[in-house]
Amino acid sequence: MQTQSLTSLWQFRQLGSTEWLPAQVPGGVHTDLLALDKIPDPFVGDNEKRVAWVAESDWEYHTTFNVQSDVFERKQIWLACDGLDTLASITLNGKQLGETNNMFRQYRFDVKPLLKAENNELVITFKSPVNYVTEKNNARPMNGVPQAIAGGPHLRKAPCQFGWDWGPQLPPIGIWKDIYLEAYDSTRITEVHLRQNHLNGSVTVSARVDVENVHAPLSTTLLVTAPDGSEQAESISFTSTSGFISMQIQNPQLWWPNGLGAQPLYQVRVVLSEADQTLDEKKYQMGLRKI
Repeated sequence: MQTQSLTSLWQFRQLGSTEWLPAQVPGGVHTDLLALDKIPDPFVGDNEKRVAWVAESDWEYHTTFNVQSDVFERKQIWLACDGLDTLASITLNGKQLGETNNMFRQYRFDVKPLLKAENNELVITFKSPVNYVTEKNNARPMNGVPQAIAGGPHLRKAPCQFGWDWGPQLPPIGIWKDIYLEAYDSTRITEVHLRQNHLNGSVTVSARVDVENVHAPLSTTLLVTAPDGSEQAESISFTSTSGFISMQIQNPQLWWPNGLGAQPLYQVRVVLSEADQTLDEKKYQMGLRKI
């Protein structure tokens, strides 16, 4: 699989405005406006009230990009949005790809038919979360804590962003996680579920690997690198859309909470192969700890 980051050269504006401003992606409208001295620090005094208009407005993000040749030549190309906060409409080269309403999940869109080698225009429009929850709450009250903007439970968005007894009413808007192109010809890893089991001083690390478009026998390799650089590897072969692989780690370096010990992290790679060709790979960090 080939990937291409789309986090560069973004601009944003309040919907209806003609002034485009530079945007940091991943990021958000509030933090960009603050960095550009367009709003006061919302955590000082009662500035929270002075910046309320930000979350009550609609916003638009815009970028243009060329497609890398190793991405463009692939049979399947998807736009992956790891985090859009929250009510977004995504348009590529004038065609709407879809809409989102959940800041916590990834959204993927098939963009192969729409992409050009050069000068692609990607636009993401965000509706005001405050206006949305206010309208929904007027129709069906679902109030949260008294210090919050009413109606927050109507939207799949972090509840504390609407206010809490310990925090201000500052619901963010923007591309808050990575955004990129994924390109591949056939099989790819869709999910990896990592687990760890502690028993008699050792740890068994296991991975369930879900894949799509299986057309031939596949091999999955689980590679775990310890903090000291030593590496272990286990491989399995399978022909279905899911495989399970595990390994035992002797004398594990355990992760400890701050103040109680060190926080060593193990590097985990899951590699999907067909014959000698690597099809896809996922990387993770894992602390070994039983809770």
